[in-house]
Amino acid sequence: MNIVIAGAGSIGLLLGSFLAEAGMAVTFYVRREEQAQLIRDEGIQRINQDGTASVFDVRATTDIRLLVSPALWIVAVKYAGIPDLLAELQQVEVKNPILFVQNGIGHMTLVEKTNLPHIAFATVEHGARRVDNRTVNHNGVGMLTIAPFRGGRQLFDSVGQAHSATFPIRYEINAEQIMMRKVLINCMINPLTAILKVKNGELLTNDYCRQLFDTLFDELINAFPEIAEVLSYEDVVEVCRKTSRNQSSMLADCLAARPMEIETIVTAVLRKAQERHQSLPLLTMLETMLYALNQRGEGM
Repeated sequence: MNIVIAGAGSIGLLLGSFLAEAGMAVTFYVRREEQAQLIRDEGIQRINQDGTASVFDVRATTDIRLLVSPALWIVAVKYAGIPDLLAELQQVEVKNPILFVQNGIGHMTLVEKTNLPHIAFATVEHGARRVDNRTVNHNGVGMLTIAPFRGGRQLFDSVGQAHSATFPIRYEINAEQIMMRKVLINCMINPLTAILKVKNGELLTNDYCRQLFDTLFDELINAFPEIAEVLSYEDVVEVCRKTSRNQSSMLADCLAARPMEIETIVTAVLRKAQERHQSLPLLTMLETMLYALNQRGEGM
């Protein structure tokens, strides 16, 4: 099975490593030739939780016209890169099944407006940190959850061949529900860790962090009560425990003086709450603080 992964950040590298380990032919589509050449020459490397390293031979290119077909595409670029990539996909008339794996929910609206025929969305709850242009540290085992959005699920079944104890995969029916579940988890973890400059686990062990964490959960579930069917308080606590040593994506971006993905996570949830005439005062305050950090343009 041929797999094309657009984006070689932490999640792209992690998914690519497990899919290659399962015997699939993985090709990365990246922006920088320097990274493509490094991946072609040395493969991608995964640092496992026991400290061992696994290296996998994969392909890489910066030219979309050279990508193998037929192939299943996995889009693992950040939200800001989605519009340009969607334009490229439609320009070259890609008809392949495409699995979108992003933080937040903003990309769903962008993807829905396209004429791409076969689409699924996925959420990732693994702990992963990119070490360099070819290496990812697997910090915590989570779940890869996949749900079809347009077209049949069978087009995405091949990903399930990589299912294992260290890379569990499940399929769901309702793509919007799994995306809302994940974005609410992100809303509880990312803003607090980025503003307070703590790793995920400290949200549970620091009494004052825990108080904010608990308040935020109650606020979000009151605004989106239907999500309580698939997301409990214990579920979010378990994500923090499994990724206790991790820096959230927002904290990592903030420390590296990169723009944080606020719009597709926090702002998108606030908009949905506003449509329901629901108030989220704590999350609104956190959003303002995050944009203030972004505007400073410096890590703390």
